[in-house]
Amino acid sequence: MLENLLQAPLTSLLMGLILALLGLILVFAGRGVIKFIAFLIGGIIGGLAASTIMAPYLGGATILAGVIGFILVGALTQLLLPVGAGLVAAALTYLFLKPLLNMIFALIIAVIIFFSVLVLFNKTVAVGTAFLGSLIFLAGIKRFISIDIYLGLLIIAVLTVIGCIVQLRGR
Repeated sequence: MLENLLQAPLTSLLMGLILALLGLILVFAGRGVIKFIAFLIGGIIGGLAASTIMAPYLGGATILAGVIGFILVGALTQLLLPVGAGLVAAALTYLFLKPLLNMIFALIIAVIIFFSVLVLFNKTVAVGTAFLGSLIFLAGIKRFISIDIYLGLLIIAVLTVIGCIVQLRGR
């Protein structure tokens, strides 16, 4: 197991370490990372839109409009993230169930899914990011250490459980 570590090329070792580190960040701080990324994406869109719209009116002060748009739209995006996730889940549920069920039943189930995601958003994101982070961590360490399939599954399970505990603590 350790002999592979000494024989691994430097780029593979570096890539594995980066993947393992990013995986651990997602495992233990995934909810915060998702909310931060949502804030950044919304803020960039809001800042660009505000500076573009206000450019004819403000002239040289478009940077101020961009900063205000960045902050406002970024905060709004972060606040509305559960609603967006609920809408996406409801739409996918409806599209999946419409051919299988009556349209009314598919719509009722989609509404139930929307409210379920809305209420359980933080818990769902915590579990999802802990699981995804454990997969990325395992992919990273497998770049320089050969791991048995059962040990890999154990690592995924343990990291997911610990990540969920850490992220959901105090909630």
